[in-house]
Amino acid sequence: MTGAREHDLPPDVDTPVVIAGAGPVGMALALELAMHRVKSVLVERNPETTTFPKMDLTNVRSMELMRRWGTLDDIRRAGVGEQYSFDVIFTSGLDGYEYGRWELPSQKEMRDTITAANDGSQPREPWQRISQERMEAVLMKRCLDSPFIDVRRPWAVVAVRQEADGAVTTIRSANGDEHQLRSTFVAGCDGAHSVVRRSTNIHLEGERSALGTSCQVHFRSRDVRTLHRFGQFWHIFMARPIGRVVIVAQDEEDTWTMQASVPAGTTVDEIDPVEFLRLHTNSAIEVDEILKHSVWQPQALVASSYRDRQIFVAGDAAHQYIPTGGYGMNTGVGDAVDLGWKLAAVINGWGGERLLDSYDAERRPVGVANRDRAVHNARVHSDAAQIVGADAHLLAQDNDAGEKLRARLTAHYADRRGENESFGTELGYGYPDSPVITTAADEDEIGTITAADPLVYTPTACPGARAPHVFLSPDNSIIDNFTDQFTLVNFGGDPRAVKDILAAAGDLGVPMKHVAIDHQSARELYRRDFAIVRPDGHVAWRSSHRPDSPADLVATVAGR
Repeated sequence: MTGAREHDLPPDVDTPVVIAGAGPVGMALALELAMHRVKSVLVERNPETTTFPKMDLTNVRSMELMRRWGTLDDIRRAGVGEQYSFDVIFTSGLDGYEYGRWELPSQKEMRDTITAANDGSQPREPWQRISQERMEAVLMKRCLDSPFIDVRRPWAVVAVRQEADGAVTTIRSANGDEHQLRSTFVAGCDGAHSVVRRSTNIHLEGERSALGTSCQVHFRSRDVRTLHRFGQFWHIFMARPIGRVVIVAQDEEDTWTMQASVPAGTTVDEIDPVEFLRLHTNSAIEVDEILKHSVWQPQALVASSYRDRQIFVAGDAAHQYIPTGGYGMNTGVGDAVDLGWKLAAVINGWGGERLLDSYDAERRPVGVANRDRAVHNARVHSDAAQIVGADAHLLAQDNDAGEKLRARLTAHYADRRGENESFGTELGYGYPDSPVITTAADEDEIGTITAADPLVYTPTACPGARAPHVFLSPDNSIIDNFTDQFTLVNFGGDPRAVKDILAAAGDLGVPMKHVAIDHQSARELYRRDFAIVRPDGHVAWRSSHRPDSPADLVATVAGR
């Protein structure tokens, strides 16, 4: 990689970065650092990756980011096949009536739309249904194979102490042995009860137990005759007299997750999971195996800050969401890429302190916006419950009262789509308040934190925004150029400006490549002769003119 070097460690430092937690976000951060040739120690308390399905969607932006580490094809192979739909069905129970359906495209259908449009309005990659157990297995194999990632498991992070020039992390093995790791930085990707976060002054803000209590049952069943009564689905929601129920198809084989509300104070020992499944679905579903069942409370929380000196938080350590919309892990992957390239820039000697400051300035507003969007999506279902009120028993009845109530819910869900179609939210976010985004004299806009329409992505290459995708040839997107360094994109501007910017980058040791693009649609989309795009694919600057001071421009985007 031009301009980068492997970090030379001081004699009293074990590793540049300690990462606490080897879930998807921690592994994403380790892989991002490794792409920049920066070593990390990845500490995980569990001996193996998770054996439970957990999350079920990797969204379009995360799939774009997964391309950077060469994991995309493995994730596709491990996930649900491209032919299966993402349909969401609303019913009165597995033996009742269907009263709503969100027809969502399969991966193949989305890919066909992407190929046909090629106007910047689409993502580079379709979404992917994949359970967390399969996702983690793919990412862990890549981590274990990397010479830049030292995976320590089963070791738990039990304490973190900051010092003047770094941090000391105490880790403990399963048999009680303790070891101290000295590092320049520590990243807390260790979940909702993060030890790393609790070692700082960072606290969580938002709604806690007011969001109710749920029981979640992961199970295996091949009883598709019962489960597919209304056809193949991704999610099926059921309004039952005993409460709202949802089943998620984790794969198209035999693995499912059911969630249903339970009274506050309910413990897992009080629940027989098989009977719970049958009661809440009003069916005699055949269960082959209960993988796990648990009682939990949805949260809507965001950390007060994402940085405390040498310590950073990401993923569930930084934000915890209601699962409506699938923003949890996907927001965390964005955190990991943003933080990873910035830590690497500082460790490799060319990034400045303002790059580290920009992590909080950029990612925390996105964390807040995605939390609020998840709450909005949840209210679609809670408002439906208000419509039903005490009349849920009518939904399964073949009479006028049942038909009228079902019709009201049909209209409700038809008018309030968007839970898994918020492409404006997923692709249209920007970093308007970042200290490392800059504008030129001919700039007339800058990216906003969230898109004007959460459901519709309107492509823009203004500073701070995600650089939009357009195919330059059948399998070559403009955004494939944006990975491990800055990219000076040139749509035919003054060659002297190219020479001056690249020379300034060379003088400052900032890795920057030049990509000349002769593509009229791309030029119209980016609206300027030049754009500097960051390693994470966000536009740092654009203009049709030579900057007054190329050195100042490069220094700004590098955080110097």
